[in-house]
Amino acid sequence: MKSIKCFINRWLTILELAKIFDAEDELLSKKQSYETLKTMGNGVLYSSGRHNHIWIQDLIKKVTKSKFTIGGQGNAHPDMYLNEGKNQYRVEMKGFEHKRKIRVSASKFFASNSSSSKLNKLKTKKDKDRLILSCYTDDYYLLTQTTTEVMKALDDIGSIQVYLIKTSDMIPLLKDTKKVPKSIIDLSEINDD
Repeated sequence: MKSIKCFINRWLTILELAKIFDAEDELLSKKQSYETLKTMGNGVLYSSGRHNHIWIQDLIKKVTKSKFTIGGQGNAHPDMYLNEGKNQYRVEMKGFEHKRKIRVSASKFFASNSSSSKLNKLKTKKDKDRLILSCYTDDYYLLTQTTTEVMKALDDIGSIQVYLIKTSDMIPLLKDTKKVPKSIIDLSEINDD
């Protein structure tokens, strides 16, 4: 089984990931499924945040030959697990459209019926930062170029970009938005040379 060192802190496409794991056949199978569904939808593939999330989890599991396995959706389960030797690490997945502004904070701080009201009641930036930072509990973040807009325009699933980053390496990179502190990262200047 390939070590995590092959793909951590590197921009990779799904095709490159499949090649690392010698899983081009698995990718071809998923690509054919995607193209069939798109054809059945008259050139449009149904896309939503939840749908994309589940679909990309399955794709990542297949092209990594279960190096990543599917976790759960909430209820204290991570989105995926990264299996490294005898260890199983928690992985949070986040979709992005542009590398310069990737939202990584918990979704509950952006929804109006959730913890955003708790965040808004806090008076100091330090208290707000502390609340947000307490939510970064997974071991890794797997960032995938799979927003609804990206998926609707997608011609080749092999070209989807992914980036795996250790949470402790990501936290120093966090930036504020107008509403939520410590919630986005900019990876636009990260190159794989």
